[in-house]
Amino acid sequence: MEKLFKIYVYEEGEPPMFHNGPCWSIYSTEGRFIMEMEKGNFYRTKDPDQALVFFLLFSVVMMVQYLYVPGALDYHAIGGAVVDYIDIVARRHPFWNRSLGADHFMLSCHDWVSR
Repeated sequence: MEKLFKIYVYEEGEPPMFHNGPCWSIYSTEGRFIMEMEKGNFYRTKDPDQALVFFLLFSVVMMVQYLYVPGALDYHAIGGAVVDYIDIVARRHPFWNRSLGADHFMLSCHDWVSR
C-alpha cells in the first residue's frame, strides 16, 4: 500500500493555522497527522502526479483558537479562511481542477460545535 497510496501536501499557508496543529488532549489526532505529513512520512510525495489524494493542510482547532470570538454567533471568519485557502490552491494548482476537489481531503478531529 505504501507504494500506491501517496499524499500530496500543499505548501500554501503559514502557521499557526496552517502546517501546525495541537498534539495534546482530545485534539491530538489532528495535530499528530499534520506533524507526520510535515515530516514527510513514507506516504507523502512531493510530486503531485504521483498523488492519489491531496491534503488541505489547515487545522480547524487552530482556526477556532485564532479566529473564533468566544460567545459570538458569527462563524464567518473560520469559513472565510477555509474558502480563501481553497481559492488560492485552486488558482495556483491544476490538481484541484482535474477532479473539482473530489480527491482532496482535510482532517478535523475535535468536539467543538456551534450551540
